[in-house]
Amino acid sequence: MMDSNIDYRLIFALMSGKVSNALNRRLNENFKKAGIAISAEQWNVLLTLTMREVATQQQICEDTSFSKTTMTRLLNQLEDMRVLERFKSRVDWRSNYLRITKEGLALRDQAQYIASKTLKSSLRGLTQEEIQISQKGLKTALENLNRQSEVAPPEEISELMKFFRLRKKRRLR
Repeated sequence: MMDSNIDYRLIFALMSGKVSNALNRRLNENFKKAGIAISAEQWNVLLTLTMREVATQQQICEDTSFSKTTMTRLLNQLEDMRVLERFKSRVDWRSNYLRITKEGLALRDQAQYIASKTLKSSLRGLTQEEIQISQKGLKTALENLNRQSEVAPPEEISELMKFFRLRKKRRLR
């Protein structure tokens, strides 16, 4: 049952990435105008990496929600820009660790101002309380989505399958 007080189109727009995509486009534009050669995706990785002294690729994937393929592409770009460096674990040769370079820290400092200004601009018109409530709600929704998916019990699935088969047979007649 749908609650008439909830704007489901807005919620799905938020969760489908419409707001995120718009923010990333604006951030890319603002970085370009400021002469900062970094994308919003690269910025996300850089910011996440600076919150840790050293991290694995898997940790950064988990923190940013980027796929392994996307992360590899972004890390290769950032390594080419000399923003980060990779090094092998001394304990497990299969593991690569990432560390931000001095150039990366300088780029982070330049980009931080633009990113903060862009985010503040996107939140204009919202009170501090509205921002906190939104943040809490989206965090809870994300935690719910990251939890193990709740699957219907087998008997419920079986009943649904019978229903759909019966419906299909009726349409074929």
